[in-house]
Amino acid sequence: MSTFNFQITDLPASLHPLLHTIQPASTADGVAVLLFLLSALGYITRGRIWDKSDPNYRVYFERPQVLDGGSHSTATATRNIAQRLEEGNYQCVVFWGSQSGTSERLAEGLSRECASHFGINALAADLSDYDAESIGQISKEKFAIFILSTYGEGDPSDNTAGLWDWVKRVKDDNSKLHELRYLALGLGNSNYKYYNRVLDVVADALDDAGATALIPRQKADDANGGTEEDFQSWKDNVFALFRGMGYEEKSVEYQPSINIQFTAPEETKTHPHHVSVHHQKSSTCSAIVPLAIKSSRELFTAGDRNCVHMELDLGHHEVGYKTGDHIGIWPCNPEEEIRRLLEALGLEHRRQELFTVETLDETSKPKVPSPTTLETAFRHHLEICGPVSRKTFLDLAPFAPTPEAKAMLLGFGKDRERYEQLTSATHITLARLLHLASPEKPWTVLPLSFVLESLLSLQPRYYSISSSSVIAPRRITITALVVNRTIPGTSDSTIHGLTSNYLLSATKLPSNASIPTPSFQHTNSESVEGGRVFAHVRKSKFKLPITSSTPLILISAGTGFAPFRAFLAERAKLHAIGKPVGKMLLFFGCRSADSDFIYQEEMEKMKESLGEKLEIITAFSREGDRKVYVQDRVAAQSSKVLEMLDAGANMYICGKASMAREVDMKIEEAASEAKGLGEAEVKAWTDALKKRGKWRADVWG
Repeated sequence: MSTFNFQITDLPASLHPLLHTIQPASTADGVAVLLFLLSALGYITRGRIWDKSDPNYRVYFERPQVLDGGSHSTATATRNIAQRLEEGNYQCVVFWGSQSGTSERLAEGLSRECASHFGINALAADLSDYDAESIGQISKEKFAIFILSTYGEGDPSDNTAGLWDWVKRVKDDNSKLHELRYLALGLGNSNYKYYNRVLDVVADALDDAGATALIPRQKADDANGGTEEDFQSWKDNVFALFRGMGYEEKSVEYQPSINIQFTAPEETKTHPHHVSVHHQKSSTCSAIVPLAIKSSRELFTAGDRNCVHMELDLGHHEVGYKTGDHIGIWPCNPEEEIRRLLEALGLEHRRQELFTVETLDETSKPKVPSPTTLETAFRHHLEICGPVSRKTFLDLAPFAPTPEAKAMLLGFGKDRERYEQLTSATHITLARLLHLASPEKPWTVLPLSFVLESLLSLQPRYYSISSSSVIAPRRITITALVVNRTIPGTSDSTIHGLTSNYLLSATKLPSNASIPTPSFQHTNSESVEGGRVFAHVRKSKFKLPITSSTPLILISAGTGFAPFRAFLAERAKLHAIGKPVGKMLLFFGCRSADSDFIYQEEMEKMKESLGEKLEIITAFSREGDRKVYVQDRVAAQSSKVLEMLDAGANMYICGKASMAREVDMKIEEAASEAKGLGEAEVKAWTDALKKRGKWRADVWG
């Protein structure tokens, strides 16, 4: 029989009496006593004996740009914005609520212009960095500016969550904000039903609580790419306000907000390849991970359009997903555009040299890691394929390499009509603009800091996951329409969908488009396809009901069917194992049955499997003499839709925002007629369904 050899003196004095009362009678009893004592020891010492601190623990909570050498190396000193304004001697704060980075860029630019043009010390602030309640403590001598994005179906950006909750409490509590002065601009898209809803909700709450709007709120509309022009118009009004408040405006030369320093050539041996310096793992978004491409196939080719199905392997990564979630794909820029930009800047010979970025303005955040190279920055971190704003034309003019280039830039920059004619006829990226203005002479005097400040940070593009986490928990499938739009009457003005072409290139599938697919640099792996893509998973509220017997109404067009493929597959699996499954009414629309009917065979098999539980209604917009759209089919079947909704069905709409808006109108019109409801009553009916999660939409512009 084994015995215990540990000494009572090895234990804390507080355990000595306890030890003497316990006399083990056998080996099993002895083991039990030892385990009990160790547990007690852990409780009393709170783990101090063996709990060694992880020296890298803090890294888990630092923003990536901090790790990359950015200036934000310390946490915000206070989460009270009123206190922060006083400590920093700021006269105003420019809050931004941003999902894609546009609001952030505009806010940072506006704060710099406040200082340079009017001497107003302005703080550009991420709303999530401060407690929203402290906004009400801002003194009347200062003022707040809000630039707020609305995305999806009237949803606030992730970093606006605190403000969103606070304004609701302000309204409910009837709080008073009599000292708060503010200005507000909303960024949205009028194709969406709830256009700029976030701006209206926030501004209405502030007004109701007694805050003073210094100028009327204004809305920027990105439906036709008008965000930049609308922002400039609003900024003109803001600057007019400043002049009226007694601030003297002065003209200033370009002042960089970052300092760029190239390293010696002998030091340029290696450099990091980061995907993003801004993305943060959060409760809604996973970390960015490289996912191997396990398989891919073409769903259809029609004219210049391709649609691909891609399967990604989650492998060993600590990333999971649930049916209905989104996957954010992080693309890289095409090699042709990288080369074009480097040539225009006269920096082709320095593409592999390392440089560091130091922010000179504490309100700015670096867009690229440090150190990095121009090639890496232009490939992985900056939106070099995006269109150029009219303001950029004017800002570039002082650095023009020739008088002709300067005159050209000023001519378009000062004339909105000429600018819109040019950009509607030609796809103008920064590189293409530089070549257009000065085709022979490179822009060697253009500061690289200006280039990095002018370009947006590269952002992920989101796709609805078309696989079920119940059936394939470690595999994610994407259904991507490859987008290429050629401007009529031009030879070099094809607008390639960046991420869709990046995915097509990664699959190695041939493109059916008449214009070649851009070339991208891909990261190899040991997968079947030999490649991988960087991605993260974002949680969605677009979820199946917990009870499988709940009826479903699924309304989609084109690749909007993607999440419904997962929904139906999951329901079919449950039905196959004998679980009760509710009736499903699926509306699906595309151009024609012969050209772009995606997953047609799968739908037919699911119909065979589910039988009367699944009814499929199709709409073809380019088949025969009459164009029939999804909303037309919904209108024709409105009595069935209303009957199912009244019986407790969940309704889901996925596709373009314009389609979803039309579907909403058809259902509301039908409800008004069938139920005898007025406009206000219909709105209350739809709002009640949406609040209970019975009416959900996952749409895009």
